[in-house]
Amino acid sequence: MARLTSLSLYCALALATACEDPSPAGDGGLPDATSTDAGDVVGPMCEGLRETPVIRICEPLETDYAPGEDDLWPECISDDGTYHRVLPDISTIARVMAYEELEALLFDPTRDPSSMEFLDGRLIYQRDEGLDSRVVRRYDPHYDAPDGTDCTLDGAPEMFPDYCVGPAQLAPLILDAFAAGIDGSGDELPRVYAARIEAGLLWFLAVSTYKESLTCTSTAKDCDSSYAYYTGGEEARGGIGLAGEVQEVDAQAHDRAWDGLLAVRCWRDLDPADTATMLELRDRARAQYDRAITDGAGAILRNRLVTACDASGGELLYHWAFARVYGGFLDRAIRERDPAAADVVAAELAHEDPADADVAAVVDALDSVFDCP
Repeated sequence: MARLTSLSLYCALALATACEDPSPAGDGGLPDATSTDAGDVVGPMCEGLRETPVIRICEPLETDYAPGEDDLWPECISDDGTYHRVLPDISTIARVMAYEELEALLFDPTRDPSSMEFLDGRLIYQRDEGLDSRVVRRYDPHYDAPDGTDCTLDGAPEMFPDYCVGPAQLAPLILDAFAAGIDGSGDELPRVYAARIEAGLLWFLAVSTYKESLTCTSTAKDCDSSYAYYTGGEEARGGIGLAGEVQEVDAQAHDRAWDGLLAVRCWRDLDPADTATMLELRDRARAQYDRAITDGAGAILRNRLVTACDASGGELLYHWAFARVYGGFLDRAIRERDPAAADVVAAELAHEDPADADVAAVVDALDSVFDCP
């Protein structure tokens, strides 16, 4: 079964600016909303769907950080369970607040945003030093690239589209969706474009937590950014943006993500030099943090698919558009754990028409790999 990488999914949606084998015009995306009554859209195959995840009894790894508990970590600043900022002000918080504004403005599966709302949304997205300024240069350290690769240079995004995920995939996807919503002449329901923007931004937030926890090695304040990209700067194990989404669908993953972000801060407290040297401890903290966020992302996708099975018309199309984009983000993590499960998820989410997709099979595959955060 062919692998649906994040790039090939992007091409399948006919949104990439450069694909080796582009689809013919009009071949990508979801059913034509201008010629098809959204109320007549046929739902996916959901027979045998397990709506509620199996209750998990999970224990932290022996090497995980557990704030205030008896673990293998030395005493550190995070032991009180509070995130202590490296610097008082964290500019990243404003970007997560912008996501919240966009959510209130556009991300409603039950209605189609107006052209003016999309225009207002793009203005929010493109504020100075805002979301767009970071999406367009975001790289994903989960993927390998030659040392010194700079994703802001011409040619780099095309050569390393998964590593240079921001300029190669996310920025074009988000801006194309805004443009289509503003223009109002696309072949799809406006809410479908909003769904793609939502999925792209949640993808960006998740990747950013991992990237910033790495660059914190030489720039300590990036630990603050990693924390803020997940929580939006909230305290006491709260969270908005990505954390709010995860907490709603998987409270256990959210709680473990907080342990992970506190582990990152603990490492940097124990390793306070301008350039950190305790890289084994760093990698242990980052892996703990990333494992929980990835599990939470899987829960978000699962929830949207289950919701799609209960939806109809335009609401169904919204959830399906979201799932197709967000599934591309999770392909790497699923494939690392179980290539066969990844093939199932990729094959089913490759269907343009939700009626052709076996959502029950996708949910089973997700449950098989996202067992404990």
